[in-house]
Amino acid sequence: MDTGLALAALIGLGSALVLMYAVLRNYTYPKIEEPFFSDPTLFKIFTVGLFEGTLLFVLYTYLWQLFTVIGLGFVVAILFGAIIEFAKLVTLNLKRFSGISDTIFYGFGLGLGLGAAMAFGMIYYWLKGELDVTSTIMVVMLALQYLLLGAANGVVVGEGVARRKPMEFTLQAVLYSAAFHLIIIPFYMETDVIWIKYVALIAASALAVFIFYRAIYRRLPKVVDDVLKMNGKTRNDIYGLK
Repeated sequence: MDTGLALAALIGLGSALVLMYAVLRNYTYPKIEEPFFSDPTLFKIFTVGLFEGTLLFVLYTYLWQLFTVIGLGFVVAILFGAIIEFAKLVTLNLKRFSGISDTIFYGFGLGLGLGAAMAFGMIYYWLKGELDVTSTIMVVMLALQYLLLGAANGVVVGEGVARRKPMEFTLQAVLYSAAFHLIIIPFYMETDVIWIKYVALIAASALAVFIFYRAIYRRLPKVVDDVLKMNGKTRNDIYGLK
């Protein structure tokens, strides 16, 4: 098997499935009797995310060389970040998802699928150039950042649709995505000063992890608690705790 293809599948798709299990296992059967979302719907929306991510990656292959063009790079970086988040909004802002608490989970699934496709394509695309070990590690780092950012911003957009405030929350996601793409601009620079790329990747990693943590461990539980409160329940009730 092609080594690049195997690594792309392992990092892009494998990591996405691990994240899906780690994040959602406490919100569905058998952990609780009444799941907060529909498993079939979640996997369908995850598949949609894979499709959207593939299309966005194709667009990325045309745009990445423009990121470092003076006077244009900033615009392209912000524009690409906005396109990614509005693609999620277009998918989630349907009548069947609007005002429904489940949508925050479907946003996670959509963003995870989109990020997985981007990560898969990025690793396979860059590794075709037979990169050295250091460059390969840098590409993998960037791919994982897209995975985390995709999932986290999917939660943000999903919460906005669930709360019937889609534009307000989507603009938050656009801000996160734009900041991320501006930070990673040095990664695409052709320069012998390699430390600039390391600094950019480390800063982007810190931002992606922060956004992911805030979305998964702050936003998601808050929505769950709101739903439970509306039904006169607490986490202790659904997990059988005293």
